[in-house]
Amino acid sequence: MKRILLSVISAIWLMAFAPWLHAEPITLHLAYAFPSRDTLFLEPIAEQFMKDNPGIKIKLEGNATDCPALLQQLLRYSVTGALPDMVSSVCYTDMPILAERGILTPLDDLLSNDPDWKNVGITQSSLGTTTVKGRVVAVPQSVSSSIVFYNMSLIRKIRPDLENLDLSWDELLSIAAKLQKAELGVMPLFFQYYDTDNWSFNSLVSSYGGDVFTKDGKIGFDSRAGRDALALLRRFGETGMVDMTPEQARQAFASGKIAIYFDSTSRLQSLMANAGPTMDIRTGVFPQSAADGRLAQGGGGMAITTKDPARIAAAWKFLKFASGPEAQTLIVKTTGFVPVNAVAVRDSAYLGAYYKKRPAMLAAIRELPRVKVQNPYPGPNAAQIMIVIRDYLQRVVTLKQTPEEALPGMVREVTNLLPRP
Repeated sequence: MKRILLSVISAIWLMAFAPWLHAEPITLHLAYAFPSRDTLFLEPIAEQFMKDNPGIKIKLEGNATDCPALLQQLLRYSVTGALPDMVSSVCYTDMPILAERGILTPLDDLLSNDPDWKNVGITQSSLGTTTVKGRVVAVPQSVSSSIVFYNMSLIRKIRPDLENLDLSWDELLSIAAKLQKAELGVMPLFFQYYDTDNWSFNSLVSSYGGDVFTKDGKIGFDSRAGRDALALLRRFGETGMVDMTPEQARQAFASGKIAIYFDSTSRLQSLMANAGPTMDIRTGVFPQSAADGRLAQGGGGMAITTKDPARIAAAWKFLKFASGPEAQTLIVKTTGFVPVNAVAVRDSAYLGAYYKKRPAMLAAIRELPRVKVQNPYPGPNAAQIMIVIRDYLQRVVTLKQTPEEALPGMVREVTNLLPRP
């Protein structure tokens, strides 16, 4: 490791102080997920970086639809020897398995030996989200959480007096029931449950003070919090929620066909833009179900996967730029992610005054104290566990099974997929 570190430091020195050396440009391959969203900010970030650093080329490879797809892609490439040099959109819950397989290159030596790092704006506490067994394996890039989007143009037809959107579940579902009774030809409510890593179900269970899995990898949803979360999903179905894909739901909301819609803060900008100026769209925080309720943290980080010293040096230069205040500002303005860069948040040249003019983004900021990284699903069958849970959630929300009928089967099937002692 010491030999690699010396080689990396030498490569960084050459890049910084020997521009007259006309070597062939280094081309770095950057893999990432969520191409319909993340391409919008990765392309301009890469273009600006290449403009400032003509000796480094960035090739974007957005072939993974979501976090599970990216995880499986990286695991597969690690076997075939086709790993990229860097990876973006790495979900926090996937970092442990990638680190344990040796796919992510630890960044501790780079962090401690680079005097410029302290000026980037990523705090030491933020690095805690990308630390696995005491080693930093990625740079945090974004934070998201689940919020509520309200189409007030529809809601005011049955609640013209509604202004305060800090609603409890009972208050929110009461509005949905009135919309259903009014027969306006719209879906009263849509809860995005068919998502990456059962993310929204983790938020539901966490909001009741529980966990889908405990920190030591045991089933946590077979609890009062889990039962309450399933009961809430059942109530969503009873309000007339129609089962559809996430993309279909986003299109329906933008078309004014859904009144109350749950999704990630990372979709805020695109949802607001697609809805257009004629609809009054507002946001509210995810209802707090218990005094100790939390929310599952979304978002992810950027990591280096190459083991070649010269390529590590070039990749590190890109990671610093891509996590700096300029890039963070672009990410926030493009998506709705909450920034992790302290300089970007503080400095008026970046995001200092941004949120004051955009009240729709305040729900995400207000939720930050409740956000936590969800506990990873244990063992090599994590992806199958996610699918099993998702399928049971679907049965509950489509009213094919009651929570009491679904939970025992859910526990049994997940237990069969857990690692054996």
